[in-house]
Amino acid sequence: MNSRRASPAGRGEDPGLIQGLLALIGGVTICLACTGAGDDPPQAEDAEGDSADTEWELVEDLRLDGNAEDFSVVSRVYVGPRREIVVPEPQDRRLRLYDSTGTLVTMIGRSGDGPGEFRYVGPVFWTADTLVVWDAELNRGTYLLPDGTLIRTEAGRFFGRDFRAAEADSTYIRFIPAAVDAEGAKLGDAYLMVPAGGGNVVGGAVFLRVSRGGEPSVVATPPRPDDERWSVTVSGLNNPVPFAFRVRAGIAPDGSRFLFMTADQSTLDPAYNLTLVRPTHDTVFSRSYPYPGEPIPDSAMDRGIAEMVPENDLARRFRAIARERAPLVYPPAAVTLGLDGTIWVELRRTDRGTPVHVLSETGDPIGSLLLPVRSRIRQASMTHLWVTEYDPLDLASVVRYRVIRHPGTGPRGGMEE
Repeated sequence: MNSRRASPAGRGEDPGLIQGLLALIGGVTICLACTGAGDDPPQAEDAEGDSADTEWELVEDLRLDGNAEDFSVVSRVYVGPRREIVVPEPQDRRLRLYDSTGTLVTMIGRSGDGPGEFRYVGPVFWTADTLVVWDAELNRGTYLLPDGTLIRTEAGRFFGRDFRAAEADSTYIRFIPAAVDAEGAKLGDAYLMVPAGGGNVVGGAVFLRVSRGGEPSVVATPPRPDDERWSVTVSGLNNPVPFAFRVRAGIAPDGSRFLFMTADQSTLDPAYNLTLVRPTHDTVFSRSYPYPGEPIPDSAMDRGIAEMVPENDLARRFRAIARERAPLVYPPAAVTLGLDGTIWVELRRTDRGTPVHVLSETGDPIGSLLLPVRSRIRQASMTHLWVTEYDPLDLASVVRYRVIRHPGTGPRGGMEE
């Protein structure tokens, strides 16, 4: 592999960051080369966490079968305060609402602009017992009773200039709420728009708290998605470095915490980095955790770099910089901020399944488990795990597991349900 050098990237702002907001709010950056999905071989079995005194077990207790339910595309699953399950079907512009026993309560939505209709099924969250579905394209929230009855539709906020900011003419754009706190304020993602040379540029992503009266305030700032550690910017255009773990950002369902995750893949002893902060700007913890590093074959990296952009002079510059910044090992797969404050880190899958590290709300390792093959965590707690499980044709089922913890592996500082 080539040596890694910190080559400076261009700092022009990319208007495409606005579209990336929808990926940021789910904590996922979609990039086949970045995740190592597809034809790449599974990594060798992870010896870490395999001992009987630390590894937890999963026992299936509910299955919403993709064939029986006739799901279309399922990529997200939301769990409510009564453990109800919401399964969005974005292609159909609708959601399915199940109670905690897996009984279908109702199907909500269709394509359109009217009440109860959607152009884009975005984040789903709760305020008390009321379900809120945010349509990022129509910039509005749809409020529903637990049985799916429509209560009202609420237009999203437009923010004018924020004269309190360091940049006198700055403002916030594309606020997408993902939670409501105990005071009824909405919390979610937005971009800071700042003036530059007679025009405006996107100054970076922020987490906003918008009070019930509509007053916005920045409560957290995630690492930049165009950071040169995992991306290349040339002539104002940004592309991710193949196989580099790009920042993941998540918000607790009750709006009480924000989680940021990055990874250091520059050595054969890699680590992922987690920072948990509260809306009051208090850092709960910021720590690094080692994980087993599987070297990326030169052939896989060559293929990833070759597929970055179409062939032209600009592409050659992208590829040259990407080669210098190319990671040495594969990244972790994902992170989930659980319902009870626990944190679940999925590593690269093995031929037996996906190793998962479980951390307490204070960042202490408290257990590990092996996620079944072709599964992905969608929500979690110390007692239950909700996953999507994919068959060979990529049809998803929604499965809930009970988490069985061995004696002596309880939550040291974690929170029980």
